Amino acid sequence: MSGWVETSFRSWDGTRIFYRFFPSFGARHTVIMVHGFGEHSGRYERFPTQMKGLVAQFAVMDLRGMGRSEGARGTVNAFGDYLRDLSAFVDHLRAEQAIPKQFILFGHSMGGLVALTWAIKNPQGVRMLILSAPFLGLAGGGVLGILNRIILLVAPRFIYKNPVRSGSLSHDPAEIAAHRGDPLILRFISAQLIKELLASMARLQMQPILSVPFPVHMFIAGEERVVDPAASCRVYERLVAPYKERTKFDGFFHEIFHERDQLRAFKVLKTTIEDCV
Repeated sequence: MSGWVETSFRSWDGTRIFYRFFPSFGARHTVIMVHGFGEHSGRYERFPTQMKGLVAQFAVMDLRGMGRSEGARGTVNAFGDYLRDLSAFVDHLRAEQAIPKQFILFGHSMGGLVALTWAIKNPQGVRMLILSAPFLGLAGGGVLGILNRIILLVAPRFIYKNPVRSGSLSHDPAEIAAHRGDPLILRFISAQLIKELLASMARLQMQPILSVPFPVHMFIAGEERVVDPAASCRVYERLVAPYKERTKFDGFFHEIFHERDQLRAFKVLKTTIEDCV
Protein backbone atom coordinates (compact mmCIF):
# COMPACT_ATOMS: atom_id res chain seq x y z
CA MET A 1 0.00 0.00 0.00
CA SER A 2 1.53 3.33 -1.09
CA GLY A 3 2.52 5.82 1.56
CA TRP A 4 3.93 3.40 4.10
CA VAL A 5 7.66 3.42 4.85
CA GLU A 6 9.04 0.10 6.10
CA THR A 7 12.16 0.17 8.25
CA SER A 8 13.51 -0.88 11.66
CA PHE A 9 15.36 0.27 14.77
CA ARG A 10 17.42 -1.27 17.56
CA SER A 11 15.53 -1.46 20.84
CA TRP A 12 16.87 -1.10 24.39
CA ASP A 13 18.57 -4.53 24.37
CA GLY A 14 19.74 -4.50 20.75
CA THR A 15 16.75 -6.42 19.38
CA ARG A 16 15.90 -5.23 15.89
CA ILE A 17 12.28 -4.08 15.75
CA PHE A 18 10.52 -3.73 12.39
CA TYR A 19 8.01 -0.93 11.93
CA ARG A 20 5.87 0.89 9.41
CA PHE A 21 5.48 4.67 9.26
CA PHE A 22 2.85 6.54 7.25
CA PRO A 23 3.96 10.18 6.94
CA SER A 24 1.52 12.96 6.16
CA PHE A 25 2.58 16.47 5.18
CA GLY A 26 1.23 18.97 7.68
CA ALA A 27 -0.22 16.21 9.85
CA ARG A 28 -2.47 17.48 12.64
CA HIS A 29 -2.31 14.17 14.47
CA THR A 30 0.31 11.48 15.07
CA VAL A 31 -1.05 8.04 15.97
CA ILE A 32 1.24 5.37 17.41
CA MET A 33 -0.43 1.95 17.26
CA VAL A 34 0.24 -1.22 19.27
CA HIS A 35 -1.12 -4.42 17.71
CA GLY A 36 -2.58 -7.46 19.43
CA PHE A 37 -0.90 -10.73 20.31
CA GLY A 38 0.32 -12.72 17.31
CA GLU A 39 -0.43 -9.89 14.88
CA HIS A 40 1.90 -7.62 12.95
CA SER A 41 1.96 -4.08 11.61
CA GLY A 42 0.78 -5.11 8.14
CA ARG A 43 -2.74 -5.67 9.47
CA TYR A 44 -2.95 -1.93 10.20
CA GLU A 45 -2.03 -0.63 6.75
CA ARG A 46 -5.70 -0.02 5.94
CA PHE A 47 -6.17 2.62 8.64
CA PRO A 48 -5.15 5.76 6.69
CA THR A 49 -7.19 4.69 3.65
CA GLN A 50 -10.29 3.79 5.64
CA MET A 51 -10.16 7.22 7.32
CA LYS A 52 -9.48 9.18 4.14
CA GLY A 53 -9.40 12.90 4.74
CA LEU A 54 -7.91 12.58 8.21
CA VAL A 55 -4.73 14.65 8.25
CA ALA A 56 -2.71 12.25 10.35
CA GLN A 57 0.45 10.19 10.32
CA PHE A 58 0.64 6.66 11.68
CA ALA A 59 3.38 4.47 13.15
CA VAL A 60 3.11 0.81 14.14
CA MET A 61 5.86 -1.62 15.08
CA ASP A 62 5.88 -5.41 15.10
CA LEU A 63 6.13 -6.36 18.76
CA ARG A 64 9.26 -8.34 19.63
CA GLY A 65 8.92 -11.99 18.74
CA MET A 66 6.12 -11.24 16.27
CA GLY A 67 5.83 -10.30 12.63
CA ARG A 68 9.16 -9.26 11.14
CA SER A 69 10.78 -8.20 14.42
CA GLU A 70 13.54 -10.17 16.09
CA GLY A 71 13.05 -11.99 19.37
CA ALA A 72 11.93 -15.40 20.59
CA ARG A 73 8.57 -16.22 19.03
CA GLY A 74 5.54 -15.84 21.26
CA THR A 75 7.30 -15.12 24.52
CA VAL A 76 9.13 -12.50 26.56
CA ASN A 77 11.21 -12.60 29.72
CA ALA A 78 8.94 -9.98 31.29
CA PHE A 79 5.91 -7.88 30.29
CA GLY A 80 8.10 -4.84 30.86
CA ASP A 81 10.04 -5.78 27.72
CA TYR A 82 7.08 -4.57 25.64
CA LEU A 83 6.94 -1.32 27.61
CA ARG A 84 10.64 -0.64 27.09
CA ASP A 85 10.28 -1.42 23.39
CA LEU A 86 7.45 1.11 23.14
CA SER A 87 9.57 3.73 24.89
CA ALA A 88 12.44 3.01 22.51
CA PHE A 89 10.03 3.25 19.57
CA VAL A 90 8.75 6.65 20.70
CA ASP A 91 12.31 7.92 21.18
CA HIS A 92 13.28 6.64 17.73
CA LEU A 93 10.26 8.27 16.05
CA ARG A 94 11.04 11.58 17.71
CA ALA A 95 14.66 11.43 16.56
CA GLU A 96 14.21 9.99 13.06
CA GLN A 97 10.65 10.93 12.03
CA ALA A 98 10.37 14.22 13.96
CA ILE A 99 7.04 13.33 15.53
CA PRO A 100 5.69 15.85 18.07
CA LYS A 101 6.19 15.57 21.82
CA GLN A 102 2.60 14.42 22.32
CA PHE A 103 0.78 11.83 20.23
CA ILE A 104 -2.36 9.67 20.18
CA LEU A 105 -1.68 6.16 21.47
CA PHE A 106 -3.86 3.35 20.08
CA GLY A 107 -3.76 -0.21 21.39
CA HIS A 108 -5.74 -3.24 20.25
CA SER A 109 -6.30 -6.39 22.36
CA MET A 110 -2.97 -7.24 24.05
CA GLY A 111 -1.70 -4.00 22.55
CA GLY A 112 -4.38 -2.26 24.61
CA LEU A 113 -2.89 -3.72 27.78
CA VAL A 114 0.56 -2.56 26.67
CA ALA A 115 -0.70 0.90 25.67
CA LEU A 116 -2.69 1.50 28.86
CA THR A 117 0.15 0.36 31.13
CA TRP A 118 2.70 2.44 29.22
CA ALA A 119 0.45 5.53 29.17
CA ILE A 120 -0.05 5.40 32.95
CA LYS A 121 3.73 5.30 33.39
CA ASN A 122 4.45 7.94 30.70
CA PRO A 123 1.48 10.34 30.75
CA GLN A 124 3.44 13.36 29.56
CA GLY A 125 3.70 12.03 26.00
CA VAL A 126 0.08 10.96 25.51
CA ARG A 127 -2.40 13.33 23.92
CA MET A 128 -5.19 10.73 23.89
CA LEU A 129 -5.45 6.99 24.58
CA ILE A 130 -7.66 4.80 22.37
CA LEU A 131 -8.24 1.18 23.38
CA SER A 132 -9.76 -1.32 20.94
CA ALA A 133 -11.16 -4.53 22.49
CA PRO A 134 -8.41 -4.30 25.13
CA PHE A 135 -7.09 -7.45 26.76
CA LEU A 136 -7.65 -6.36 30.37
CA GLY A 137 -9.12 -9.60 31.63
CA LEU A 138 -9.82 -13.17 30.62
CA ALA A 139 -12.91 -15.19 31.45
CA GLY A 140 -11.72 -18.00 33.69
CA GLY A 141 -8.41 -16.23 34.16
CA GLY A 142 -8.11 -17.36 37.78
CA VAL A 143 -8.32 -21.03 36.86
CA LEU A 144 -5.95 -20.51 33.94
CA GLY A 145 -3.49 -18.78 36.24
CA ILE A 146 -3.42 -21.75 38.64
CA LEU A 147 -3.04 -24.29 35.83
CA ASN A 148 -0.38 -22.18 34.16
CA ARG A 149 1.68 -21.97 37.35
CA ILE A 150 1.60 -25.75 37.62
CA ILE A 151 2.63 -26.11 33.98
CA LEU A 152 5.54 -23.69 34.49
CA LEU A 153 6.79 -25.77 37.42
CA VAL A 154 6.98 -28.96 35.37
CA ALA A 155 7.60 -27.52 31.90
CA PRO A 156 8.97 -23.93 32.03
CA ARG A 157 9.11 -23.68 28.23
CA PHE A 158 5.62 -25.00 27.58
CA ILE A 159 3.87 -23.64 24.48
CA TYR A 160 0.10 -23.40 24.00
CA LYS A 161 -0.94 -24.06 20.39
CA ASN A 162 -3.43 -21.91 18.44
CA PRO A 163 -4.77 -19.85 21.36
CA VAL A 164 -7.24 -17.87 19.19
CA ARG A 165 -9.43 -19.26 16.40
CA SER A 166 -9.79 -17.11 13.27
CA GLY A 167 -13.56 -17.63 13.24
CA SER A 168 -13.89 -15.98 16.67
CA LEU A 169 -12.34 -12.73 15.42
CA SER A 170 -14.69 -11.61 12.64
CA HIS A 171 -17.97 -12.47 10.89
CA ASP A 172 -16.46 -11.57 7.50
CA PRO A 173 -15.46 -14.72 5.53
CA ALA A 174 -12.80 -12.77 3.59
CA GLU A 175 -11.24 -11.47 6.81
CA ILE A 176 -11.29 -14.96 8.35
CA ALA A 177 -9.60 -16.42 5.26
CA ALA A 178 -6.98 -13.65 5.28
CA HIS A 179 -6.23 -14.29 8.94
CA ARG A 180 -5.93 -18.05 8.40
CA GLY A 181 -3.66 -17.59 5.41
CA ASP A 182 -1.38 -14.90 6.86
CA PRO A 183 2.09 -16.48 7.31
CA LEU A 184 3.21 -13.75 9.72
CA ILE A 185 0.46 -14.37 12.28
CA LEU A 186 1.70 -16.27 15.32
CA ARG A 187 -0.43 -19.24 16.31
CA PHE A 188 1.08 -20.20 19.65
CA ILE A 189 1.92 -18.54 22.97
CA SER A 190 4.28 -19.51 25.79
CA ALA A 191 3.23 -20.30 29.34
CA GLN A 192 5.76 -17.66 30.40
CA LEU A 193 3.96 -14.93 28.45
CA ILE A 194 0.58 -16.08 29.81
CA LYS A 195 2.01 -15.65 33.32
CA GLU A 196 3.29 -12.16 32.51
CA LEU A 197 0.00 -11.06 30.93
CA LEU A 198 -2.11 -12.33 33.83
CA ALA A 199 0.17 -10.62 36.34
CA SER A 200 0.03 -7.33 34.43
CA MET A 201 -3.77 -7.45 34.21
CA ALA A 202 -4.01 -8.28 37.92
CA ARG A 203 -1.92 -5.21 38.80
CA LEU A 204 -4.30 -2.98 36.86
CA GLN A 205 -7.40 -4.59 38.33
CA MET A 206 -6.05 -4.15 41.87
CA GLN A 207 -5.72 -0.37 41.58
CA PRO A 208 -8.88 1.30 42.96
CA ILE A 209 -8.35 4.42 40.84
CA LEU A 210 -6.53 4.85 37.55
CA SER A 211 -5.99 8.59 37.22
CA VAL A 212 -4.64 9.94 33.91
CA PRO A 213 -4.28 13.50 32.53
CA PHE A 214 -5.42 12.66 28.98
CA PRO A 215 -8.78 11.67 27.40
CA VAL A 216 -9.56 7.98 26.87
CA HIS A 217 -11.87 6.30 24.34
CA MET A 218 -12.56 2.58 24.70
CA PHE A 219 -14.01 0.49 21.85
CA ILE A 220 -15.84 -2.67 22.98
CA ALA A 221 -16.94 -5.60 20.78
CA GLY A 222 -20.57 -6.54 21.39
CA GLU A 223 -19.99 -10.26 20.71
CA GLU A 224 -16.57 -10.60 22.29
CA ARG A 225 -15.18 -14.16 22.30
CA VAL A 226 -11.49 -13.57 23.04
CA VAL A 227 -11.13 -11.19 25.99
CA ASP A 228 -13.41 -10.47 28.93
CA PRO A 229 -15.34 -7.24 28.16
CA ALA A 230 -16.57 -7.08 31.76
CA ALA A 231 -12.97 -6.67 32.90
CA SER A 232 -12.50 -3.83 30.42
CA CYS A 233 -15.64 -2.16 31.76
CA ARG A 234 -14.37 -2.47 35.33
CA VAL A 235 -11.14 -0.73 34.35
CA TYR A 236 -13.11 1.93 32.47
CA GLU A 237 -15.26 2.66 35.53
CA ARG A 238 -12.14 3.22 37.65
CA LEU A 239 -10.54 5.53 35.10
CA VAL A 240 -10.39 9.16 36.15
CA ALA A 241 -9.63 11.29 33.07
CA PRO A 242 -10.39 14.79 31.74
CA TYR A 243 -12.79 13.06 29.36
CA LYS A 244 -13.64 9.43 28.72
CA GLU A 245 -16.01 7.65 26.36
CA ARG A 246 -16.91 4.06 25.65
CA THR A 247 -18.40 2.82 22.36
CA LYS A 248 -19.91 -0.64 22.06
CA PHE A 249 -20.23 -2.19 18.60
CA ASP A 250 -23.17 -4.56 18.79
CA GLY A 251 -22.79 -7.67 16.64
CA PHE A 252 -19.00 -7.29 16.35
CA PHE A 253 -16.47 -9.98 17.22
CA HIS A 254 -13.05 -9.16 18.70
CA GLU A 255 -11.40 -7.70 15.56
CA ILE A 256 -13.52 -4.55 15.43
CA PHE A 257 -11.59 -3.07 12.49
CA HIS A 258 -11.73 -6.32 10.49
CA GLU A 259 -15.48 -6.90 10.81
CA ARG A 260 -18.10 -6.83 8.06
CA ASP A 261 -19.26 -3.39 9.16
CA GLN A 262 -15.75 -2.13 9.89
CA LEU A 263 -16.46 1.20 8.16
CA ARG A 264 -18.72 2.09 11.08
CA ALA A 265 -15.85 1.52 13.47
CA PHE A 266 -13.46 3.55 11.31
CA LYS A 267 -15.99 6.40 11.17
CA VAL A 268 -16.12 6.55 14.98
CA LEU A 269 -12.33 6.32 15.17
CA LYS A 270 -11.89 9.12 12.66
CA THR A 271 -14.27 11.38 14.57
CA THR A 272 -12.51 10.53 17.85
CA ILE A 273 -9.13 11.50 16.42
CA GLU A 274 -10.45 14.66 14.73
CA ASP A 275 -12.00 15.82 17.99
CA CYS A 276 -8.70 15.44 19.85
CA VAL A 277 -7.32 18.93 20.38
